[in-house]
Amino acid sequence: MTSANIIAERHFDFNGIPMSKSNTTVIAATVAALLAGSAIAEDQHERHAHSFAKDVDVFHATLAPLWHARPGKERSENVCAQTGKLESLATDVHSGDTKPLLASIAALKTQCKTSPTKIDAALAEVHEAFHRLTEPERRPQ
Repeated sequence: MTSANIIAERHFDFNGIPMSKSNTTVIAATVAALLAGSAIAEDQHERHAHSFAKDVDVFHATLAPLWHARPGKERSENVCAQTGKLESLATDVHSGDTKPLLASIAALKTQCKTSPTKIDAALAEVHEAFHRLTEPERRPQ
């Protein structure tokens, strides 16, 4: 085998360093898995679509990205910055009894003032109150 053939048989990484075929195969499999995972996540996001009344959908459009964001300091800051908007949008909902939702938002606002880094439980209650508003079967009996 000539040196040209040996070079043709080798694969190189981005730094020009020779890689074995097994490393190339592992990298290709990893990329394929990531792409497949991305497609699955996108499909799941598509299935997350709802058919809410317009007033409820406007509220959901603000709540959803806050709820689905990765928990942590940045989400807490974003949630606390949006509590006034959430309250206003909830007040504009006329498609059901919003008292529990408004009460949960008031509790979230209080939590943001007293301990803004520990809002996850209060945000979860807003999320649940929203679902109880939109899904009658989830309402307590």
